[in-house]
Amino acid sequence: MEVRRTTVGAFPALVAGEGPPLVVLAGLTPDVGVDGSAMRRAHVRTMAAFAAAAEVTYLNRRRGLPRGATMAVLAAEHADALRTAFDGPVDLAGLSTGGSIAQQLAADHPDVVRRLVLVSTGCRLGPRAREEQRRVAEAVRAGRPRRAFAELGRDLAPGPAGLVPAAAAWAVGPRLFPGPLDDLATTIEAEDGFDLVRCAAPIRAPTLLVVGGRDPYYPASIVEETLRLIPGAHLDLHPRRGHVSTLAAPGLPATLAGFLG
Repeated sequence: MEVRRTTVGAFPALVAGEGPPLVVLAGLTPDVGVDGSAMRRAHVRTMAAFAAAAEVTYLNRRRGLPRGATMAVLAAEHADALRTAFDGPVDLAGLSTGGSIAQQLAADHPDVVRRLVLVSTGCRLGPRAREEQRRVAEAVRAGRPRRAFAELGRDLAPGPAGLVPAAAAWAVGPRLFPGPLDDLATTIEAEDGFDLVRCAAPIRAPTLLVVGGRDPYYPASIVEETLRLIPGAHLDLHPRRGHVSTLAAPGLPATLAGFLG
């Protein structure tokens, strides 16, 4: 898959694939932008899940977010960037935290979004996700980056099994991601306050919600509420998939191609 670098407004971006334009908003990662070598492979793998159905423009958050920025502020930034780069509304996909931004964007700026794909996300954070992300943000704000990386690593496995990735992240995280983590904390704090119920208007764009039945961060109750809050939303449930593995579900490319049409 050929991947090229571009910019969308203030956001560095990657582009790959052929077909109608689809903008994909990345999930929560320690890095900003798309140029860091540590996450480049992960970004490209994420794009590949969509590139069979569309020309994918992949955005990660920008550097220098103002502390205290809300999800509405982040969504407005993205909406302005999309208006600059595209002639009209585009199909928009959001992954996890990117899905929170995408929901706010679709609700607040309906002129920008033609169709909406939400993957491993929901109308608000589930209790476990909220608590785990808060610990990461608190460590960043306390000037303890190794602790922040350890918290991120611990989230990769439940219970005592999480101690191994936590120790590895504590050891190598600062070398892989040497920059400040303030933007990560700001994004977490913005998502902590996000709730689709509080958006000024409902989402009107045709929406596909893709979730894993074993996603610990978005339990069934939140998935069901998300469907109620987005009129006409379609559910693509993968019962044996978790938060990250849903994107690799074998039938997902065909589902996306059918929805994006």
